[in-house]
Amino acid sequence: MPTENNDFHLFTEFTLVGLRNLKLRNRLIISYFISTVIPLFFIYLYAYMLYGSTEMTGQILVLSLLMMGIALTMTLYTYTSISHPIDHMVRTCQAISEGDMDIRIQDNGNDELAYLSDNIDGMVTQIQLLLEQRQSGEAKKRELELRMLQYQINPHFLFNTLNTLRLVAQMNQDKIVSEGIRSLSELLKNTLINDHEFITIQEEIDNLKHYFSIQAIRYAGSFHVNYHISEELSGYYLPKLILQPLAENSVLHGSFNDGTIMEIYITCRRDGEDILLEVCDEGKGFDVNDKKTVPKGLGGIGGRNVNDRIHLYFSDPYGLTITSSPGKGTCCRIKIPAITSKNL
Repeated sequence: MPTENNDFHLFTEFTLVGLRNLKLRNRLIISYFISTVIPLFFIYLYAYMLYGSTEMTGQILVLSLLMMGIALTMTLYTYTSISHPIDHMVRTCQAISEGDMDIRIQDNGNDELAYLSDNIDGMVTQIQLLLEQRQSGEAKKRELELRMLQYQINPHFLFNTLNTLRLVAQMNQDKIVSEGIRSLSELLKNTLINDHEFITIQEEIDNLKHYFSIQAIRYAGSFHVNYHISEELSGYYLPKLILQPLAENSVLHGSFNDGTIMEIYITCRRDGEDILLEVCDEGKGFDVNDKKTVPKGLGGIGGRNVNDRIHLYFSDPYGLTITSSPGKGTCCRIKIPAITSKNL
C-alpha cells in the first residue's frame, strides 16, 4: 500500500512539473484535445460501429463538430483573457526590473490576476517611496557631513596654541582666563578629536558646562545655569552636540541685557522608553507664530541642524519642539529613544 501511494505521488508530481514546463497556450491545446476532441472522436467511432453510415451517424458527426467549435471558441477566449493580462504583467515587471519605477500594471479587472496586479503595484509604490526616503536621507547626511568638514581645523595647532595661552594666563595669575582657556580646550577636544556620532549624556553635559564656562567670561553675571540630570540616565547615549545650539540661543538671545540674572535650566528625565532633554530659560522669549521675532539660532541653521540630525537617526515621533512666550522665556525640548551601548 505505501508503494502504491508513493507511485501515485511520483506520477502526480511528474504530471504537474511536466505541465508547468509548457507554455499556457500549449497547456490549453493539450487540455482541449484531451477533454473535447478525443472524447467526441471516440463517441463518433462508437456510433459508426453501432449504426454504420446512417443519418443518425451524420447527425452525431455534425453535433460533434459543432461542440468542438464551441469548445475551441471558449478555449481561445479563456486563453486570451488569461494570457493578455499575464503578458502585460510580465512586460511591466521587466520594465520595473530595468529601473522604471514609475510604470504600473493598472489591471481594471475583477479576478485573481487583477488582485495580484494591484498587490504588485502597491509593492512597487512602497519600494519607490523607500528609495526616495533613502536618497533624501543620504543627501541630508552628506550635507551635514560637508557642513561639519567646513568647520574642521588643524586640532594640534589649536591645542598647542591654547595650552600656550593658558600657561601665560597662569603665569599672570589670571584664573578666569586660565579656566576659560581650559574649558575651550576641553570643548574643542571633545568636538574635533572625538569623531563618535553618539556620546553619553554625561559627556554631552560636560561639553555644555565647558561651553557655559566660556560664555560666562563674555557675559559675566548675566545668566546662571541649573542642572537637573538623573544619575541613572548619565550612561545613556545621544547624538553629539545637540544641546549646545539650544544653550547658545538662551545665552545670546534670552538675556534682557539690563543686569538681570537669567536662570537657565538643563533637565534630563525618563519618559517611558524615551528620554526627554530640556534647555529652558526665563529670558525674554518670543512669539513662536511671528517669524520676525524667532531667534536666528532656533529658526536657522542651529535649530534645523539639531532637528534634522535627530530625524536622520530616529523615526518621526522624535525630534525638537520649541515653546516660548514673550517675557516668560523659552523651552526647547528634545525627545530621543533611550539608547544604551548595546544598541549602538
